[in-house]
Amino acid sequence: MGIRQLANELQLSIGTVSRALNDRPDVNPETRARVKEAAARAGYVPNQSGRSLRSGRTGIVAAVIPTGKFASNTDAGLFTILEGVRRTLRRQALDLIVLFRGPDEDPLENLQRIVQRRIADAVIISETTALDPRLAYLKATGVDYVAFGRSAGIDDYPFVDFDFEAMALEAARIFAEQGHRRLAVAVSGREMNYEAITAAEFAAEAARLGLDPDAVSVLPMQGSRLATATRDLFADPERAPTAILATHESIAAALYRDLAELGLRVGVDVSVICIFPSVETRALVPPLTHFDTDLDAVGTALAEYLLALQPDAPTGAVPRAATLVPLRFAPRASHGRLARKVTA
Repeated sequence: MGIRQLANELQLSIGTVSRALNDRPDVNPETRARVKEAAARAGYVPNQSGRSLRSGRTGIVAAVIPTGKFASNTDAGLFTILEGVRRTLRRQALDLIVLFRGPDEDPLENLQRIVQRRIADAVIISETTALDPRLAYLKATGVDYVAFGRSAGIDDYPFVDFDFEAMALEAARIFAEQGHRRLAVAVSGREMNYEAITAAEFAAEAARLGLDPDAVSVLPMQGSRLATATRDLFADPERAPTAILATHESIAAALYRDLAELGLRVGVDVSVICIFPSVETRALVPPLTHFDTDLDAVGTALAEYLLALQPDAPTGAVPRAATLVPLRFAPRASHGRLARKVTA
């Protein structure tokens, strides 16, 4: 049965039936229920291809997710965010698809291919770099988009991100109040902008707290292990950091393993705090101190920005172009309450 036959059976206009099936607010709730009941009874399924051709829209939002991180560690928190996106998009009958970008693909070329094929009406990009060319490209093409993360290479773009600045300041203060004087930030080495923000704010706050200018080291990871130079640093008791801020839970897990191999105990010899919620590290001993947040709310914020751009968005809906989500300190046992080797 087509929509014309369905409309004839119900003695309604095709427009009314179409709006009812698409949950438009200008249709009487009783009429909407009657149309949907009749459509379900008749097995009616809208011709999405035809609808897309007529409207020029697919009804799909694509989230572009790099797969490099999945090779060594499944980031379960990301899927919580995506579920928040999916559920929120359903308010306006939009669907979410996830497109994976392999580690062998150039991020910009991958995105250009997605946009040029018109796979989706809007895109969500993640893992933004300090000078991310994807943002300028999306802005120039006029495609609806929102970034999960920030970049310093472009002004006035929509993003949702964690408040890494406030988190870094709080972590530096916690370590300083415990008496630590040699601090470090452990990073992935993949030039992620959030890691640059974190390291810069962490070092700036350490300086404001009176620590020496060279008190903060940046510890790059080599794959899922500490780099050789970092291991050499820990071999020197006069230079070894006694407190480390890890920029991802997989990095924190690597620190537990590598520090143990060096004869150092997390929470006793070295304090460790992790930025992101401890999802895949619950088995670590001692329990990992971390910063927590409502990941589902992050997904909601990403989706709500895109919903406000839709042609049928409620009158007066204004997209919020920048959202910083706060991170809450969740103390456990790894951040050095029992540290014995802290030196002044």
